[in-house]
Amino acid sequence: MRLLWFVSEANHHEALDAALCDAQLSNNEKHHLRPQNLLVPPTCDCIEMLIDTVDESLLAARADEANTDYLLVREERPKLALFDMDSTLIQQEVIDQLAAAFGLGDQVSAITERAMRGELDFIESFTERLGLLSGLAESELDVVYQGLTLMPGAEILTANLSGAGVRLGIVSGGFSYFADQIGDRLGMDFVLSNTLECRDNQVTGRVIPPIIDGSMKRQTLNTEARALGIDLVETLAVGDGANDIPMLTASGIGVAHHAKPRVRDAANHCLNHHDLSALSYLVKF
Repeated sequence: MRLLWFVSEANHHEALDAALCDAQLSNNEKHHLRPQNLLVPPTCDCIEMLIDTVDESLLAARADEANTDYLLVREERPKLALFDMDSTLIQQEVIDQLAAAFGLGDQVSAITERAMRGELDFIESFTERLGLLSGLAESELDVVYQGLTLMPGAEILTANLSGAGVRLGIVSGGFSYFADQIGDRLGMDFVLSNTLECRDNQVTGRVIPPIIDGSMKRQTLNTEARALGIDLVETLAVGDGANDIPMLTASGIGVAHHAKPRVRDAANHCLNHHDLSALSYLVKF
């Protein structure tokens, strides 16, 4: 197994030493990977180790105490990476921003929060929220897009993955008007998202089927991996909401990024403290 321990403060080194002592791995060789080792420097360093076996709870406890993150992965490097968009590659939930522009922000945001925690069926809640936006002026879409901000580290991560030859895709339950433009900004190889229906310069409150939900995200992961001729252990998936769980659990490296508790519990990896650029250390130049 390959341990990647992310370091941006002195106590992160101390926490790793303590974790290795707990796990009786203090004599294992450590390699200090620095930002300049990568095509575009991440915002943290990384300590890399090869280990045969470990009680991961020992690593998790020390990492949480020190407010840092780690990945314990197989030695295969990712060749395919899929990303959620809202609250993963961008800092906003687009449907909430659209609702705010229509004067329904609090009402829709409450539904979104419950859906992302997994308390509501995604398609049902998505349809309900979207229906409330019927009559929103189409011109508001660009206003909302101009207010979107990329998640810290997103540009660094995608540049490093792309530079290492990884195929990149957005698979989003959001809307193509926004996802296509975010995909262009981040150099994605493909984007799959919902097409928002507009008529007479207004949002109708419907999408053109099919709706991109959790099962579609997992299906896309499988389809893309087969097309590349790779095994799922060579895939990376990153998301934050309940509808991302199917692709996070199916992928070789499924990372819950600053995610809801249910998603963190389901995913095989978490990034709770560092920004997305830390995942750059999964590849090698």
